[in-house]
This record gives sequence, C-alpha cells and structure tokens, in this order.
Amino acid sequence: MKNNKKKIIGITGGVGAGKSSVLGILRDTFGARVILADLVAHDLMEPGMEGLKRVIDALGTSFIRDDGSVDRKALAELIFHDNEALKTMNSIIHPMVWETIEAEATQCEEMLVIVEAAVFDTAPKGLFDEMWYVYTTKENRIERLMESRGYTREKCESIIAQQDSEDEYRNRCGRVIDNNGSEEDTKMQLKEILGHEIC
Repeated sequence: MKNNKKKIIGITGGVGAGKSSVLGILRDTFGARVILADLVAHDLMEPGMEGLKRVIDALGTSFIRDDGSVDRKALAELIFHDNEALKTMNSIIHPMVWETIEAEATQCEEMLVIVEAAVFDTAPKGLFDEMWYVYTTKENRIERLMESRGYTREKCESIIAQQDSEDEYRNRCGRVIDNNGSEEDTKMQLKEILGHEIC
C-alpha cells in the first residue's frame, strides 16, 4: 500500500453473500494476508493443540476418535443438544482464536490484513482499522446457495433467518461492499476503497 501503516480490516456477511470471492480478490489482486477465524478455530482443535486439550478437560472425550482426532459430527451433536457445552467450548476457543489472529495480523509482513469472521463480539478492542460488510440481496444469496451447495429454498431461508439481520450487519460495519454484480464490479469497488494501485 502507499502508506507505511499496516491496515487490518474485519470482514463479515451472511451465508451466500460471496465473502470467499471478495477475500480471493483481496488476496490475489491486492496482496492481502487473509485470515479466516473458522480455520484458526479448526486448527486449535487438532490433536496436540492446546485448544483441544482444554476442551477435553472441560467436556470429556466422547467426541474423540481412537486416533486422537476430533469426530466433528459427534462434537456438533454434543454442543447442539447441550447449550452449556456450547458456551463452555466457546469460552475456551474464542479467546484463543482472537489471540492467534491478533498475533498473526500484527506480526505478518503484509501491509493489508483481512480477517473474516461471523462474530466479532470477543475480538480484541482496537485491533481493526475498519469493519466491512459484504452485502448481497437475500434472493441472490438463496440462488447462490442452491447452486453451490444444493440446498432447497426452504433450507436457505431457514439458515438466513438464523443469522444476523441486514440492519445488524450494517450497524456493526463502517463500510459496505456490494457483491451483487460481477467479480469485476467488486474489484473496482475495492480498488476505489483501498485507494492504491494493484500490489
């Protein structure tokens, strides 16, 4: 980027909004370091990782396979049926996720860092320079989900209804990326926002 100050941006948006395509543009066109909170959380639950050790200490081993790996379907069943177990796991993993993300974001060489997450409630205060919302109409989100994941319209609408509302996303974020058009349209928006030549 033109200035010498690292910019750390949080990105969020509903399922089917096309966040992955926006992240791909930011990485491939603008040289951004892209960090996915879900992937960080996944890594923390790998065998031998401190996150998994702490979760096992708290919740037991009912979701652990013989080889020590996590049976993610069994874990999902556990936390789906036991809200306290979900709260316990989140209280362990979420702080570790944000600690890991903050370290990577502040220490990496890239001057543009993008962090994608569904929820930023427990993110470190002051970490982000900006929060962006990837906006796509509900109908476009449904069509994308039906095409990419094979979901029924009813399932798409059910998933969307469980997520934050349009107003909630917009109230949290200072900038909106309209991702209803072509990839080139989105790329032009990002070039205008970032205000620099392609890295």
